[in-house]
Amino acid sequence: MSKIYEAKEILKELGLPAAQQNEISAFTLLALCDIKPRGNWSKATKASLKVSKGIMAFCKDVYKKEYAPNTRETFRRQVLHQFVQARIADYNPDNPKLPVNSPNAHYAITSEALEAIKTFGTKAWKEGAERFKSEVGELSKRYIKRKKTKFNSCKIKQRQNTKTICRKT
Repeated sequence: MSKIYEAKEILKELGLPAAQQNEISAFTLLALCDIKPRGNWSKATKASLKVSKGIMAFCKDVYKKEYAPNTRETFRRQVLHQFVQARIADYNPDNPKLPVNSPNAHYAITSEALEAIKTFGTKAWKEGAERFKSEVGELSKRYIKRKKTKFNSCKIKQRQNTKTICRKT
């Protein structure tokens, strides 16, 4: 089984939405855990990485997967933002007071996620993943709940005869 496939499986089991169970998310997880192609998940480590010179460089150097420089925002907006929401990663853990636009912005795997991830491929994996989800929740379920709440509030406004345009997303 490839490390990309395994990383996708981990993301799925930790409750990330389908949109974050893709190759770019898998590479990001591998980078944040410093897992090389022949590496073992039990040896995952926690290191703070910047997007371009950390995560993207890891993809290129270790997995020979090169992303264009303008992909940095894709990593940030479509992967790392959700990783932070899901408590997979911390934003600026070494210096939380960094401004949002700082060139020193960095990410690291959370201790809770790392603890679960280290059990992947063992008998303890299911229990580790369940513990993680019970401690921090599942992002996919939060997204579904938010979507339902938003749609239901639109239905109520429609019943109250207000001029609200609601679309099911």
